[in-house]
Amino acid sequence: MDEREHITIDEAAVRAAVAATVNDSGTPLLMEVSEVVIDGAWVAVVLGGANASPAMLRHVYRAVTSALPGVDVDVRYGGRIYRGGAGFGEGRHVVAVLGGKGGVGKSTVAVNLALTLSAMGARVGLIDCDVNAPDVPHMLGVRDIEPDRRHALRQAQARLAPPSRRRRPHECYGIQVMSVGFEIPERFAPRVTSRMLVSTMLRDLIFEVNWSADVLVLDAPPGTGEELQVIAGELPISGALFVTTPQDLAQMDAERTLALLAEYGVPVLGVVKNMASLACPHCERDIDLYAQSTRLVDAGVPVIGSIPFDVSLSAAADRGRPLVLGEPTGPIAYEFARIGSHTRRWLAEHEHERVPR
Repeated sequence: MDEREHITIDEAAVRAAVAATVNDSGTPLLMEVSEVVIDGAWVAVVLGGANASPAMLRHVYRAVTSALPGVDVDVRYGGRIYRGGAGFGEGRHVVAVLGGKGGVGKSTVAVNLALTLSAMGARVGLIDCDVNAPDVPHMLGVRDIEPDRRHALRQAQARLAPPSRRRRPHECYGIQVMSVGFEIPERFAPRVTSRMLVSTMLRDLIFEVNWSADVLVLDAPPGTGEELQVIAGELPISGALFVTTPQDLAQMDAERTLALLAEYGVPVLGVVKNMASLACPHCERDIDLYAQSTRLVDAGVPVIGSIPFDVSLSAAADRGRPLVLGEPTGPIAYEFARIGSHTRRWLAEHEHERVPR
């Protein structure tokens, strides 16, 4: 039994901890508490008053967790939520897979990377954040839930719901899965028309789902539009992984996304070159499909993997059974193992470096 089930949390103690909050220099931060919600060993502190910066949420989190060790704490102000670490939780990470240009294979890499990390022993969740083309459910063979049940889930998802009352992600091939495609079924046009709606939807997929995963892999949309601005500026991203084809045009578009990440202080793990080459069916020599650009390498982004062009990758996605499961000892699975190992190592080395802005 979880020892935290026996923890008794008193609202007065929570408010006293917030009142004692200080910044890094020891100066008291006079924070107004508009609401405290307690459920077992979970507590949510909702701040009010003047504008509270992400740094202030972090200081309040530290004060409350120090005063009440062993308690899970949410600190909230407006649309911001902080749970420790880079924002998602202590020792927990959110990795965005993005590329700048459409059609470079981001979803394929995100799905196979998530499954690879799971095979390496991590508890993994996968979030499909592409409002206009949510392909992950199809690639994993996860079908949409019934409309009436979807409505019931929304009704049950009350504001400030504790973990036990949050929506549960789908389970598939040993990973947890959520997608905007569960809200926008196949063959339906999206009706997400404002940044506020995009922000609310993507925040809910991270913070209002009962994840047990320690690593969330985000399949991000192409371009630098509303979705990516929300992902870079509002979500608790530990780091970003680029996917691009080798040619200059694709990497030029990726540079635009790289500039956006730099604006928000989001670090980059590296770049995966997809469709990097084709093995000749006669002599098995590699054939370059594109001229090789060095834009991202010149910008300081290391290449951490090269995925060859293989029709079996797309065929496996169409069947809903990703290639790393169908051919776990093949060359593509080996390349994903290299990418997964780099990702795990990078997250471990940068555990305490990412500070929400």
